[in-house]
Amino acid sequence: MEVSGRKPEGSSKDTVSKSSAEDGEVFCQPCSSDGDWTVATGYCENCNEYLCATCLKLHRRQAVSRNHKVLEGENMPKDRNSFLTLNACSELCAKHTNEIMKFYCSAHDLVGCGDCMVLDHKSCKVDRIQDISISYFNGAEHKELQQKVDRFLQNIEQVKRQIQTNDKNIQQRYIKAENDIKAFKKEILEYLDKAEADMITEWNKRKRSDEKLISDLKEHEKAMRGNIKELHEKLQLQLNNANELFVTAKDMKERITRIGDSIKQLRQDCQFKQYEFVCSEHVKEMVASQFKLGELPVKGPVTGPIMENKTSVDKKHITEMEPQFDSEIEIKASDDTEDCAINACALISYNRIILTDRSNKCLKSVDIENRIIAEKFKFKSGPSGLAVITKNRIAVTLLTEQKIQFLTLTQCDKITESNAIEVKGAFNRISCQEDMILVLYRDHVEILDNDGQLIKAVSNSNMEWLMDIALDSKSLYVSDNSYRGTSVFRFDFEGNLIATYKTKDLSNVSGLCVTRDGTVLVCNWEDNGSIHMISPECKKLKIILKQNDRVRYPWCVSFCDETNRLFLCNIEKELDPKLKNVMNIFQFK
Repeated sequence: MEVSGRKPEGSSKDTVSKSSAEDGEVFCQPCSSDGDWTVATGYCENCNEYLCATCLKLHRRQAVSRNHKVLEGENMPKDRNSFLTLNACSELCAKHTNEIMKFYCSAHDLVGCGDCMVLDHKSCKVDRIQDISISYFNGAEHKELQQKVDRFLQNIEQVKRQIQTNDKNIQQRYIKAENDIKAFKKEILEYLDKAEADMITEWNKRKRSDEKLISDLKEHEKAMRGNIKELHEKLQLQLNNANELFVTAKDMKERITRIGDSIKQLRQDCQFKQYEFVCSEHVKEMVASQFKLGELPVKGPVTGPIMENKTSVDKKHITEMEPQFDSEIEIKASDDTEDCAINACALISYNRIILTDRSNKCLKSVDIENRIIAEKFKFKSGPSGLAVITKNRIAVTLLTEQKIQFLTLTQCDKITESNAIEVKGAFNRISCQEDMILVLYRDHVEILDNDGQLIKAVSNSNMEWLMDIALDSKSLYVSDNSYRGTSVFRFDFEGNLIATYKTKDLSNVSGLCVTRDGTVLVCNWEDNGSIHMISPECKKLKIILKQNDRVRYPWCVSFCDETNRLFLCNIEKELDPKLKNVMNIFQFK
């Protein structure tokens, strides 16, 4: 156990640099609480606290501590147990401000004054604090509390470092974004300049072609004019001589025909094509729409420095990656009486997932980073389905009680009961979107408003035994184990069937999950289970996790788009408890 007043072991480099004292020296506790590691020169037995020279001087001046017993130098205790005292507690009661906290009620795990115990705990077994404090100090609860506080200190230090890192990353990211915007604008301008140059080049090419044609026509017209003038002059010379005129006219007959044909052709050649510039309809629409150069989408949590050669478009699609086993989290709590039967799971955030445990009749909130069950909420009956409405509001279906129970997740990670909606019939799973609640029955789906009133029923003759439901922004997916075959159906919210996924590789379907990009993950519930990836059009993309020792009868699945992690739970009556009592995590790479 870490001794209060001593420099923590394994402290960071920054912490070590704050003091030149050697490891093992005792530090001033008031100063160390502010992050100032000053060597202690005295110890107050009354306050049970180490003090530096400055704090000790102030301690002796104050009226409240002027007469306290202070040990200095070598007389200071070096072991916490050696200076543990049984002085009467001086903490005043919050309810009875003139009374001191002296008693502890183990039934309610509360401390209080004599008045508290008389008024509120008459029937309880009450102990004096001074009689049990030593055993508490040396007990497991104190050790666990100290470890938890130490863990909090480590976590908050990590948060501090992350905030500092994020501060730097924010500046880098915004500078990079500004540079990217300018670079993209430059790219657009360069494209427009090139497009303009190409158009002008094409125009000049056509212009030269037309100018050459005009020049040829002028030459042709000039030659034709000369021939016609020559004929005209010959005819004029023979006007007074009929015989000569007759001979000349007959000689000209063939020539006149050729000249006529040439004039006709020349007139046709003068019918020029007219050119004008017509701008691209795509560009016109873009300009009219006053489009933005781009977006600034929200990405996952920042965990490291910016890589200059990486942008949002570099992120791989889920189908381009393969899942690799990352870790497993023990999800059977110490007070669980049965092996887990996790029949629904849903992510609240990248670091928090909730599970419904039918066997132990509870909902579990799991801290993914610390790999612990952070909170557990008990029901009277086994829950079947759940849906995350917001990050602090959850809906759970209780089939036996025929109701949808709403729960609230507080800022302290406590789960509290809220309102409930009665639902009749053999319903199973649930999903929510905006002001709609979608309840899955055996052969149809009912869309309800937030008060539980029916808006629309979605059904189809092919649906016989529905297992799970999942949503995207425009449609709903249901998995079905029909006697005629296993399928996944996609409907719009008006109840129209959009697409169907059916394949011999999908033998027994269970859980569904839709990723942010619209990819649907489907659990193939069998001994040698797998996960099918299908497109929004219900076309097979790929099958993953087949022949994996950790995937046996996969029942429910969730995917985190921020971390590219897949969370999976197995269920089957005869399954090895080691596979039922853990949640497996797979990292896509």
